[in-house]
Formats: sequence, C-alpha cells, structure tokens
Amino acid sequence: MIIITAKSVIDSENIPEFRQISEKQVLDSRKEEGCIDYGYFEDAMAPGEFIFVEKWKDQAALDFHFAQDYCLTFIKRARELTRSGSKIEINYVSETKTIG
Repeated sequence: MIIITAKSVIDSENIPEFRQISEKQVLDSRKEEGCIDYGYFEDAMAPGEFIFVEKWKDQAALDFHFAQDYCLTFIKRARELTRSGSKIEINYVSETKTIG
C-alpha cells in the first residue's frame, strides 16, 4: 500500500475555490479501482491549512492516478491557489495492523 499525505496553506480569499476543486479531486479519485481511501481535511487549529490523506493499492494504481487529466488539472490549480509550496510525502507501507 502507498500512503500520500500533503499539506496546503490557502489564503482566506482562495478557500472557497480550493474546497471546490479539492472536493472534485477526492470524488473523482475515489472512483479509481486502485484507490483505497482519499480525503482532505482543514486543520481545526490552523484555519486555511488543508491536509490530504490518500491510500493507494500499489505503484501501478498511483501511476494511473497521476496520469488522469482531472488530477493534473487539480495539481496545477491547487499550486496556483496555495500560499507556499505544498509538502507532499509518499510512504510505501509493507505492513499495516488494525487495532480495535
């Protein structure tokens, strides 16, 4: 499994558009066969900071995802709306244990 986390800091005047394009990105991504989970959240303690958490089946699923037009469009526009460069981390997970 591959887990991606990203953080975007958005100025208040850009938040409505950022939420709109982020929602579309999440909904489109969740339709992909290799998507295990995908969500985005605003940090309750830091308004305007958005956290994305994605889980992908494997590298092939992630490669397919990043090749989609809607994904490329989102990345381009999100970068334009983000105050500073987004920090993106890609984590390759070999084992996951579920508790509870």
